[in-house]
Parts: sequence; structure tokens; C-alpha cells
Amino acid sequence: MSKSDKPATLADVARLAGVSVPAASRALNGGVRGRQSGSAELRSRVEEAARTLGYSVSPAAQTMKGGRSRTVAFIVGDIDDFGSATMISGMMHAAEERGISVAVRTTRDEPARELEILTQLRGERHLAVVMATSRTTDSAREASVQEHLMVLRDHGARIVVIGDNDLGFPTVTVDNRRAASLLAEGLARAGQRRFAIVSGPEGEITALERVGGFVEGLAAQGILIDGRDIVHTEFSRDGGYRAADLLGDRIGDLDVIAAMSDAMAVGVIARLRELAPDVLADIEVTGFDHVPMLGDVLPEFSTVEVPLEEFGGAALGLVLDEHPAEVDEIALTATPILHGAPLITA
Repeated sequence: MSKSDKPATLADVARLAGVSVPAASRALNGGVRGRQSGSAELRSRVEEAARTLGYSVSPAAQTMKGGRSRTVAFIVGDIDDFGSATMISGMMHAAEERGISVAVRTTRDEPARELEILTQLRGERHLAVVMATSRTTDSAREASVQEHLMVLRDHGARIVVIGDNDLGFPTVTVDNRRAASLLAEGLARAGQRRFAIVSGPEGEITALERVGGFVEGLAAQGILIDGRDIVHTEFSRDGGYRAADLLGDRIGDLDVIAAMSDAMAVGVIARLRELAPDVLADIEVTGFDHVPMLGDVLPEFSTVEVPLEEFGGAALGLVLDEHPAEVDEIALTATPILHGAPLITA
């Protein structure tokens, strides 16, 4: 093979672009800020030189060089769940902008599998591990997860947790409780008085925060809810379907069934149509998360818009971006949607 037939090297790219080899490496492989490293003009010159020479980055070489791959392990509960699927999409878009790859792992909401995945990740040398599974009030389970995450951190991975938790790592949160309270107040001001709430498992922090906020919002409008009318099942369509059965004969006395996820709302609506199609004309079913398709089918649907796609970018920001001071938490804002329109709050 002649000298001219040899593959282009990073040094060749740097020479053609008129920059140093480290600068070319940061522009192509990503520095602390991923592909946002360096000026836009410098990155453009380096990328153009790489295209001209036919040079491409080797992820394997980068892993060998740094001892850690430019991948983020993203752990979710259920890959088929709308919320998880939207977060995965947002994470992948944010990662692509930063020159990072995403390895998705799903726990299927099984505690033993969650720990198994965290153990497996020790040998995979990821740049970061982002947890987006439901955290719980089970102190033994949370202590075990915390211990596994500490091992990964000590091995060099950066840890970020999405959602309210007491694990002690950088966190991305959303104001579930306040948003639920505002939605409840809006529904009460619209004239609704008799409520039931269906939510996820009683031991999940997200479920408790949403229920607690909704109850507080009703109380602020002088409405108390009977404990029998707060039902905890799975955070899913099937969970909502089962919750309608658990409410039983009390359904006929209700103005609103407030589901703490849109998926649960779909299940409630499906079961009500089977039990008593006419009752849907008199009962309002609300949700939480804001599935776009539901808004298309039910234009006056009340729910809470959670910025699910923003979680990925915020989490990677905690992992990669340079901050003027130590940042331990990023708080995102959820928006109540009352009868199809964003609720205006003071």
C-alpha cells in the first residue's frame, strides 16, 4: 500500500484544518461539553477537513484511550410506557447533540432486576448512569439501590436520578405535587365537587406526590375526599381499568375520576364504557402526563403536561456541562391543562 493509500489520521485532519491535534480531537470526539466543545467556526473547519480526508471517529479507539466509553446507560421501568418512551426519545436526541450514545435498560418494574442491571453495568464502563425508575418508600430497597449506585460512581461513572428521591445523587425533578394541586383547584372552580382519585402503587413516591397534591388542591377549595375513593393500582392502562372496578357502585355518585397518569385515564374510560356507557356523559375523567394523542381524541381533556422530553437534556446537562457552581438538582415545571387549555396561574 502506498503512502497515499493509508487511512487519514487525526493528525492529518488537524493539519488540514489548521488546528492542534487536541483541538481536532475535542471537535470530533467531544470534550467536556460533547460536540459543543470549541467554537462553531473551529468545529466547522475540523469537520470539513475530516470529510475531505474521509476520516471517521472510532468509538472503540476512544474507549481504549480514555478507559470509558462515551455512552450513557439510561434505566427505565417499562419501555412500552408512554412516559418512558418519551423520556428515551428526549435522551437520545440530547445525546446525539453531544456526541454521546445511549444504552437503554428496562427493569420491568422488578426490584430484583433493577439490582441485576446495576450490577451488570459495573463492567460496561459507561460515562454515566441515569436512573429514571420509580423510587419508593421501601427503605431497604432504596438503600440497596443507593449502594449499587455508589459502587458505579466509585468506578468512575457519573450518576443522575430522574424524579424525587433520597438517594443522594444529582437529580432532575418536576413539581408533580404543585401541578396536581393546581389541576384539582381548577376543576373545583369549574364546579366539580365529587371526586375519586386513581393512582399508581402506594409505595411509589411519584404516586404519593401526585395524590397528595390533588388532595391538597381540593382541600383549598373546601372539598374533602373519602379515603375509599383513593385507589392505588398499577401506573398503566390496565391499572386504570382495574381501578374503575374497585370504585364499584360509588362511580354513579362522582363528578370526576382523576387518574394520576394518562395511561390510567385510558383504562378508566375503557372500563366505564363497558360498565355503563351512559355514565361517561356525567363523569369527567382526567389524567396526568399529557399524551398528545389523547388531546386529539378528547380536545377538552384535563391533564398535566409533564416535560418528559426535557428530562434527557437536563440529565445530560448535569453529566457533561460545565457549571459556574456545583449543581445538584434541576427542577422542571409541569403545566396543568384544564379542559384542553393551559391553566393560567398567578
